[in-house]
Amino acid sequence: MDTVKRRWVVWLALAVAVPARARAQGAPAPTPLGPSTPTAEAAPDDDSAATDGSGTMIVDTAAFEQRLAQSEQLVRGSQPIVTLGGYVDLGYFVPGGNNGAGYVEDFGHQLFPGYGNFGWVFLGDILAPAVNSRGEVADLGNAPGVDRYDTINSRGAPGFIANEINLTLRSALTPTALVTASLNFTPRTGSNFSLGDVFDADIAQIEWLPTDSQRTSIFVGKMDSVLGIEYRDRKSDKRFGITPSLLARYTTGTALGVKIRSKFGSNDWLVLAAALTNGSNTVEAWHFYDEIDSNAGKTASGRLSVRLPLPFWLELGASGSYGPQDRATDTAHPMWFVGGDLLAHIGGRVDLKAEYLKGGADGEASQGVYGLRLHGGGYLEMDAMLTSSFGLIGRGEYRDALVWLSDQRAYLTKGWRATGGVRWVATTRAVLKAEYLHNGEYGGIPNIADDVFTTSLVMGF
Repeated sequence: MDTVKRRWVVWLALAVAVPARARAQGAPAPTPLGPSTPTAEAAPDDDSAATDGSGTMIVDTAAFEQRLAQSEQLVRGSQPIVTLGGYVDLGYFVPGGNNGAGYVEDFGHQLFPGYGNFGWVFLGDILAPAVNSRGEVADLGNAPGVDRYDTINSRGAPGFIANEINLTLRSALTPTALVTASLNFTPRTGSNFSLGDVFDADIAQIEWLPTDSQRTSIFVGKMDSVLGIEYRDRKSDKRFGITPSLLARYTTGTALGVKIRSKFGSNDWLVLAAALTNGSNTVEAWHFYDEIDSNAGKTASGRLSVRLPLPFWLELGASGSYGPQDRATDTAHPMWFVGGDLLAHIGGRVDLKAEYLKGGADGEASQGVYGLRLHGGGYLEMDAMLTSSFGLIGRGEYRDALVWLSDQRAYLTKGWRATGGVRWVATTRAVLKAEYLHNGEYGGIPNIADDVFTTSLVMGF
């Protein structure tokens, strides 16, 4: 509050406080519509105000301002304090020669005749040529039989992009309860006189710490996953590099429900987490996400992690989930995932991350729900800060999966990816990153020209 405003508040407070003090001492209240002459009896008897011989009020402004500041502090303390944070993520990307798409069609089932019972068979990985931390790809291609929302739709052209604008709000409801909301805005190309800009709310939760030790948290709302470790740095301001792994589509989505997490032992060497949600923690743009559940069943998930007493920090974890098939209206078929993970901090400058996952879902032909056979997938990543400002990232990974829809279409993936990149910390609020993704195929699938070079400038606030 500036000086002028504070003066006005002081005088306003005085105008209210003086007659109130007088009435409290038994002095007659002034006539509302008639003139009144200040007298010594009507003046407050503390050290903040007095009268001179003419009856003019003399105010000790310093004392009043001190009391006013205390009152302001009390008012602030009685109101929830909302903190606003977030970031802006800008980038530039250059897609590969397959028009930015990560798959090709097996025309006439020539390469894989064993899948001749499907109308269309596609080879490769739709989400392999990612260009940002959201996992958006340069182009979704022109697959027949579907009408997809292609958020970037570069058609193979390089270009600048505003990847994401994030706003995160936090407020302490009580000393043991915190509410968090996260909104992401994505400027994209419009069409037919409509704007292409969209937004999504990925977090809307209340965290309650019910114990005196505050080592147990109960979450309610739309919240992070408990599967694996990649959900911890799924956002671009937290991620060391730029792009998510090939497994992120199964484990980093946020879901509606309840979650509990407890830490045990010295240095929290044991952590247990469990959740009950509407559906799985697949990402929202994938085939297997159901934010508002389509069936009465719920998905249960959990994770156990142990930190080993070694010369360096090492965490080993195991996690899994089980529940009804996403987007099915019945609970006849389950959808499940199970995996393990590793996270190590070595020497304060190097992080090693590893994760393995497998899972499946039978699909629902009558309801148009996709099926999944994730035979296996995993990655090993190293993040190293060579100096306080300059770092390197290297990641190797693979994914072996079949995704299908009834007898209409099938996506056969036997892919691997090698990612290398650099990270430059310009300031505490600005980080510049660059990555090159080399996508490859094996198991009889022809090589697809879907490599990607991408950059990201993340500026926090």
